[in-house]
Amino acid sequence: MLLFMFTYKKNILFCLITLFMCANYALFSQTGINTTHPRKTLEVGGNMHVNGSIEIGTVKPLKDSESSTFLIQDTDNTIKAMDVSNPTGSALGYIQQYIITNPQGDWILNFDTGVDATDYVLITTSANYDKELVISNSINNAKNNGTLPYTSTFIENGTWHIIADFPVASNYNESEIGTWTINTLIFSKDLSKRFGTITIPMLGGTTGSAVIPIID
Repeated sequence: MLLFMFTYKKNILFCLITLFMCANYALFSQTGINTTHPRKTLEVGGNMHVNGSIEIGTVKPLKDSESSTFLIQDTDNTIKAMDVSNPTGSALGYIQQYIITNPQGDWILNFDTGVDATDYVLITTSANYDKELVISNSINNAKNNGTLPYTSTFIENGTWHIIADFPVASNYNESEIGTWTINTLIFSKDLSKRFGTITIPMLGGTTGSAVIPIID
């Protein structure tokens, strides 16, 4: 009788230890599908199709020292990684600086960037001219007026062009060779939505309103 009770208690203790080990293994185990050495809690070695939503529990902020990567779905339903830290790879947007030297005074009438206007949008974000200017003599007492730099982009023959000028101003020293530094932002039309052109008749007035807002 004593031997039976001892054996019975021993079996219970063994079962408890086994259950604890199994529970502990379940808490810290890693499951692999098509792989014998899973590196995470779940690792799938092959293609996976998800017919539903995926919830991400923790999203860590990006640090300054880290590079960012985007996942893009291609036309054939494949997923590609886009590493924007790669200087030769594709990106969501591009920042391009143009240094244009020795124009006619401070005037750039038409600079062709060669950027395809069908696939991309190009805008100027800032511009500066490095030479001292003087207000030019013209009608309406223009010599007493100030002037601000004018820069813009426009499409001609399928590519983006840049115009830059200081209206009613010119180089103080006409023999100096000036330089424009123009910063531009270029991004794909796939990442933006264009609403087209809206013509606004002001009828000689100073106020107006859109008939239908482009975003309601």
